[in-house]
Amino acid sequence: MKHAKLLTAAALLLGACSQPVADNDFTRFVDPTIGTGGHGHVFVGANVPFGLVQVGPTSIPQAWDWTSGYHASDSTVIGFSHTHLSGTGIGDLFDITVMPVTGEVTYARGTANDPQSGLWSYADRTREIARPGYYSVPLTRYGITAEMTATARVGLHRYTFPASDAAAVVFDLENGGCWDEATDTGFLLSDDSTRISGWRHSTGWAKDQKVYFAAEFSKPAKRIVYEQPGEVTGKGPGIEARYARVEFDTKEGEQLLLKVAVSPVSVENAVLNMQAELPGWDFEAVAAAADEAWNAELSKIRIETKDDAARRIFYTALYHTMVAPSEFCDVNRDYRGSDGEIHRAADFVNYTTFSLWDTYRAAMPLMTILHPEKMPDIIRTMLAIADEQGRLPVWHLWGNETDCMVGNPGIPVVADAIVKGIEGFDREKAFEAIKKTAMNPDRGNGLRMKYGYIPCDLFNEAVAYDMEYALADGAAARAAEALGRMEDAKFFEERSHSYCNYFDPSTRFMRGRDSRKGWRTPFNPFASTHRADDYCEGNAWQYTWLAPHDVEGLEGLFGSRAKILEKLDSLFTVSSAVEGGESSPDISGLIGQYAHGNEPSHHVLCLYTMLGQPWKTADKVREVLTTLYHAAPDGLSGNEDVGQMSAWYVLSALGMYEVEPAGGRYWFGSPLFDRVEIAVPGGTFTIVAENNSAENRYIQRVWLDGRPYTKPYLQHEELMKGGELRFEMGAEPKVWYCPDEPETYADQRPAEEKRLFTSEAVEKEIARVCGLLTNERLRWMFANCFPNTLDTTVHYGEDADGNPDTYVYTGDIPAMWLRDSGAQVWPYVQLCKEDPALQKMIAGVIRRQMKLINIDPYANAFNVAPTGEHNKTDFPKTDPMVFERKWEIDSHCYPLRLAHHYWKTTGDASVFDAAWIDAMRAILRTLREQQMKEGPGDYIFLRTTDRQLDTRCHVGRGNPVKPVGLIASAFRPSDDATTFGFLVPSNFMAVTSLRKAAEILTAVNDEKELANECTALADEVAAALREYAVTEHPEYGKIYAFEVDGFGGQQLMDDANVPSLLAMPYLGDVERTDPVYENTRRFVWSDGDPYFWRGAAGEGIGGPHIGVEMIWPMSIMMRAFTATDDEEIRDCICQLITTDAGTGFMHESFSRHDAADYTRAWFAWQNTLFGELILKLINEGKADLLNSIN
Repeated sequence: MKHAKLLTAAALLLGACSQPVADNDFTRFVDPTIGTGGHGHVFVGANVPFGLVQVGPTSIPQAWDWTSGYHASDSTVIGFSHTHLSGTGIGDLFDITVMPVTGEVTYARGTANDPQSGLWSYADRTREIARPGYYSVPLTRYGITAEMTATARVGLHRYTFPASDAAAVVFDLENGGCWDEATDTGFLLSDDSTRISGWRHSTGWAKDQKVYFAAEFSKPAKRIVYEQPGEVTGKGPGIEARYARVEFDTKEGEQLLLKVAVSPVSVENAVLNMQAELPGWDFEAVAAAADEAWNAELSKIRIETKDDAARRIFYTALYHTMVAPSEFCDVNRDYRGSDGEIHRAADFVNYTTFSLWDTYRAAMPLMTILHPEKMPDIIRTMLAIADEQGRLPVWHLWGNETDCMVGNPGIPVVADAIVKGIEGFDREKAFEAIKKTAMNPDRGNGLRMKYGYIPCDLFNEAVAYDMEYALADGAAARAAEALGRMEDAKFFEERSHSYCNYFDPSTRFMRGRDSRKGWRTPFNPFASTHRADDYCEGNAWQYTWLAPHDVEGLEGLFGSRAKILEKLDSLFTVSSAVEGGESSPDISGLIGQYAHGNEPSHHVLCLYTMLGQPWKTADKVREVLTTLYHAAPDGLSGNEDVGQMSAWYVLSALGMYEVEPAGGRYWFGSPLFDRVEIAVPGGTFTIVAENNSAENRYIQRVWLDGRPYTKPYLQHEELMKGGELRFEMGAEPKVWYCPDEPETYADQRPAEEKRLFTSEAVEKEIARVCGLLTNERLRWMFANCFPNTLDTTVHYGEDADGNPDTYVYTGDIPAMWLRDSGAQVWPYVQLCKEDPALQKMIAGVIRRQMKLINIDPYANAFNVAPTGEHNKTDFPKTDPMVFERKWEIDSHCYPLRLAHHYWKTTGDASVFDAAWIDAMRAILRTLREQQMKEGPGDYIFLRTTDRQLDTRCHVGRGNPVKPVGLIASAFRPSDDATTFGFLVPSNFMAVTSLRKAAEILTAVNDEKELANECTALADEVAAALREYAVTEHPEYGKIYAFEVDGFGGQQLMDDANVPSLLAMPYLGDVERTDPVYENTRRFVWSDGDPYFWRGAAGEGIGGPHIGVEMIWPMSIMMRAFTATDDEEIRDCICQLITTDAGTGFMHESFSRHDAADYTRAWFAWQNTLFGELILKLINEGKADLLNSIN
């Protein structure tokens, strides 16, 4: 038989998910039975995307788990209704139910314990077929197989009957969905035995629902009998009746077709709908068209995965997101409004089934991505509702405001459309509707406007209502900003903080507060009394996090990021017990007290990303995706809620979620699939997850259109224009963005009048570089950092002879380090020719450095005057000009490097006076003494401290060294004591510095003997380095040791502070191509270096000065300075701009776990070094490289 062939083919197609299928055959991946068990409440039947008609089976039970008319546990069927809800927690609709029967029946719903009590039959679920746009099931009582498909407004049935002279199709207008009760039903009388029409008015969730229908059979009826008739009415003419039995004689296997068109307006419009959408009888063509319509929508997202179950879950979820909103108008655009009036020939498509408390969170944002062409009409529908009922919809159903659930959920949806720039509706009118709704005093909002919050003693579910109102206000503020209505934005932004009134710092929960500002007592955060406490379908554990519009403010309530994260962690680890005898059944899908089965929790997982711990978002998102969604009837952890539960899955599987209502951006989580292609107005947006697996669930780096992307979210407009988002996945937690990113990049420099030194040349250079940088973040940081030394640390003056004399702080310590000051002003030297004042200032630095060396060549830091400021425990006692007397070779090398660079750049030799020559003699004498050829010498340093390397062992003399020609350095450039006294990178710097000094002494001072001494010492040290500095590493080959002692002892490591092994080519101390350096460079940037750290926040070299696990940005900068590969340079810049904790400045160090855990907010050397790096790259023509960073 033809029918049998169709069933066989359909069964084969349904099982084709694991087989190769055509590229556009996505309906084969949909399993409509997912969510039919448990509390999923999904619709099963035939429909087209967003169609008015959902034709499918309706069962006997009218309990909570049957709100869609279908449950996996029950195979009873009272008929096939043309309207259904999907996933709701309240039942309604099931309008215009038809049931094919044979023989006499009882015209009632019936009871399952009595087969003769009603029309119902068992369905043979073993032969049931459900796929998008098509449904079929045998009815065992009658031996009839029912099939159905649909257009938007018409259900098409095909019944295969046995041979019978008592075959019939019963129209049931009595039985609706759950709480629905018919109030006025009837049929229009007609002489045409192939047609029947009528109406069904009812009350229930939708208080005043009106449905009209027109039906037509493929053959004339033998007769039509009206059951439970009432009076003949003037409607047509018509007859009031609950049932109509349309009778036929049938042969064995005869197929009878039935078309049923529905309308919210009139029978006449139902007829028009049928004529326009389904004039013929080709069942296969209609089913194919429905399949094609579904494929067109499902194909908007194409995924690549080897996980067949995940593919079925995904496309079923996507299918479920398109059951509603459903069109609520006729083909001529007539619709029944919220005012009860018929609105004729509207210039937009009117919609219904707005479960907005659920869907504003994910389902509606998903609509803006996949169905932007529908959004203007959806918004216009909502605005029409606002016109008709005085405010935006809450939960709108068939022209009725149910006012179900809390808050103003219509506001985020309209605001989201405004923020995302969706066209096709009056944006100003839309905002006025938002504003009018937000100021409506109904539903507790009047109390909120009076008290500043909703008192729990005056209103039920006060906390839930207020917190939802607050986030709606936050959405309104964003919409106002988008429209330039700044006063409105300010008002709603301020009012959006009303939720703060409920935060109890003693319990760290959102807690009911009465009209006298007293706390709800007693209080139990685990307790729930369904719809009769301070929350709505939740408890304090779930509602404490309902401030997605103001996560920063929520963090502030907890007192710190650490405290809010501690509490958030506990959400997932505490007991899952929900206490209370009448607890809400919606609190389901529990992980600890996180309740994925209900909407208030849906954004919570992404809070970790917003708080700087994206790996925890990834962990939890993957856990929910893989444990709370299944390819089985009980595959949802709670109500489907009109697409919201599924939309969460769709967006989260893509790797993103819109956390902030009307935020216009999607925060990253953990992409489930290897590749996704999304059809968007701009073409295709592709998401690629490289190296993706259950273990490699953490995002390591992000690329947008081939460019590094340093944000934790994607803007809506970036998605909609098309492109490629590429995630590099890995097994270790990683932060690829700045968790403390400021909303705006405000100038962080001191006011002009408070800047210590201003250079016209530097200001022009800042303007030039900023003009070349298109990356706003990088431009901001450069403008902050490059002048930081001048702005905050340079104290320019003149000595008694009128010579420049410049004192330079290192930053937050009011002392002048010889090393730091030489490095801080270094990048400005290149601009001296353009700015005489700048040149004089740097000349003053050189002069001051030479004077200080002459005071004490063993000291590393000095006071501005003989104040005696120093660590009082230091021994021996020092000159009052000395701030710290730690002997460091680089304290001599940096001034020599600066002086040589200054001279070569400006030609000014005036700084090389008698003080310079005296300083050179002191330098040579000190360096020779520290070769230890004559014994350890007189220098010692002791300090009372709990830091091992802040003093020296052996009564201040340090560990012994063997005099081999190298120069001992008591301390490293980090101001930490050396372990093996010959610090290799400092000895390399001494060689180049002595040669530079010799050049000056010869050319300027004609001090050939002194110059020769410098050269001889440089040669001696260089020879010793060749013999003692190189060691054989088992993995990296020949490398430079960090420290040696001449006895064979060596330290294999690097320290971030310069001079370092990594920085040697930057200083000009070795060639970048030196093979030993190449090996050393690989070693120091590896786990072989005990002070190389890699963590979630970043990777780099630290040192013992601050402690373990602390990375110095200086090391990242030195890696960039010495890199020859553009990708490596770009990686370094990306890390630098994402580890500043949103301050716009470099810090001394940051934790490898959290860049917000840093040391020294003001460290001018690192700031200026960053500016130097950016300037170098710009001058090397790498502006495009820098601008390639998003």
